[in-house]
Amino acid sequence: MKTVKQACQLATNALSIDVSDQIEQLDQLIQDEGNGESFYAKTFITAGMRDLLRGTIERLAGKSSNAVFHLKQAMGGGKTHLIVGTGLVAKHPDLRQKYCADIPASIAFGTARVVAFNGRNSPVHYFWGEIAHQLGETETFKKFWLQGPDAPDETAWTKLLQSETPTLILLDEMPPYFQYLGTKPLGTGTVADIATRAFANMLSAAGKLKNVCIVVSDLDASYAEGGALIERALMDARKELGRQEKAITPVDLAGNEVYDILRKRLFVELPDLAVIEDVAAKYGEALGEATKSKVIARGAEAQADEIVKTYPFHPRLKELVALFKENEQFKQTRGLMELMSRLLKSVWEREDE
Repeated sequence: MKTVKQACQLATNALSIDVSDQIEQLDQLIQDEGNGESFYAKTFITAGMRDLLRGTIERLAGKSSNAVFHLKQAMGGGKTHLIVGTGLVAKHPDLRQKYCADIPASIAFGTARVVAFNGRNSPVHYFWGEIAHQLGETETFKKFWLQGPDAPDETAWTKLLQSETPTLILLDEMPPYFQYLGTKPLGTGTVADIATRAFANMLSAAGKLKNVCIVVSDLDASYAEGGALIERALMDARKELGRQEKAITPVDLAGNEVYDILRKRLFVELPDLAVIEDVAAKYGEALGEATKSKVIARGAEAQADEIVKTYPFHPRLKELVALFKENEQFKQTRGLMELMSRLLKSVWEREDE
């Protein structure tokens, strides 16, 4: 029976993944990915990601009434990865043809305008000024920040966003941004009040423009005040437009998507099914013997049947993930990636097989 070390080929950097890497210049990250081929080569498209790609593509093509997509998951839960992937397919028709061919609307437009902002940043021209800047309209929105923060109204947003070219606005980790602005007094309130109004007006304008789509990520249980402000803006937009936003969970941490993501990111080659089935059979035999000896509880041998789905990871990995799920400081998908990277490192650096 082959060991994991003998049967699997590691991906580049699989032993040195560092979750502490911060992603702040989101627009630059999308730019740096080039045509997106290398990004998608190491990406497992989860059910949540497929929903987001389909929804944004259909909206940009003018085929959907869903203007806003709201990503909700704890820190490190895959939101930024989805946002980058969505930006890449919006920019590159060839990428859509390869990875989104099952979505008819994918051929309905060419290159979309893509704007990306990360809430860990705090530009002097605020998020609305940054959006205008990336669209090449800095002067148009200067009046809304030069003499102090002033929320662009729906008309101003409409003029900015209206174009025959589809426009995708990607807003990542916004709760920290709103929470920070909440510490800046202004009149009888704070700058966060202005930002919330600007955000709601933007959502309302986008909802009335058939080829404009907004993706915004939240952080469950973190930055509660900032998250509440985002929810308030969404509610304001709903009053005007009805429910045009869709909530999406990037990764199902309770299902087998966890294994699919880890395999795609950490390995470039896995053994044939026959090899994996042999491992599962041998593992089942060992568990069966242990059950007879009463070393483990009866029924544990059933785990062997799951190995075909989870190889090269243990079937109980999902239970380990569940232990971390309620820990707000554990960066979920990214944290799990680093944990597995360290485990692989210990295995691959052993002298014996």
